Amino acid sequence: RTMRSLGHSSTMVNYNPETVSTDYDECDYLFFEELSLERVLDIYDRQPTARVVLSVGGQIPKNLALPLSRANVKIVGTHPEMIDTAENRYKFSRMLDTIGVDQPQWKELTNIDDIRVFCESVGYPCLVRPSYVLSGAAMNVVHSPADLTQFLTEAAAVSKDHPVVISKFIEDAKEIEVDAVADSGEVVLYAVSEHVENAGVHSGDATIVCPAQDLEEVTIKKLIAATRQIASALHVSG
Repeated sequence: RTMRSLGHSSTMVNYNPETVSTDYDECDYLFFEELSLERVLDIYDRQPTARVVLSVGGQIPKNLALPLSRANVKIVGTHPEMIDTAENRYKFSRMLDTIGVDQPQWKELTNIDDIRVFCESVGYPCLVRPSYVLSGAAMNVVHSPADLTQFLTEAAAVSKDHPVVISKFIEDAKEIEVDAVADSGEVVLYAVSEHVENAGVHSGDATIVCPAQDLEEVTIKKLIAATRQIASALHVSG
């Protein structure tokens, strides 16, 4: 509707008829098709002057960002290379170190022996984090060496083409989420949400309060400062 109000026609590609976006009056063209590279390119070939918006489509469009860009598809919003930096656990963790945003100690999975040494050096529990996954798939907290091989195998299976990172898991930590909108790397709008449960409960199962009720002002300022640093480093538009 916003695009229509700005004088642009819109095309929606979605295979889920249960969403509002597939209502007949929400867009000019609607394709009930799978969100695959082949199918999106087929539709794009019919409208070669179109621009593609990925930022409101969830995990699958993020996974398609680089392949679409390499196919010379014109993409609106955050550059696909920056989307890759955000989704690739190794690149993102390295970026946080570069810009000075605090994070737990971490290491990229290269081989099991090196990871065992890392876990023993920082102490259990540790968190296994695959790249480019939906809703934390195969993300697990490792409490002992016995868990490590199984969880790393699961993570590598769902993240075959992208790195798996393992980091120190901070126990009894408060989990806070910041949702933000940025334009060319500058944050223009944000909301801070607070998990009632300690870190470790998936967002889909957690009780979340917005705005946050139990955070000191200095903590919120640090959160927003880090959010602005990340948005700027990734040149986020979306």
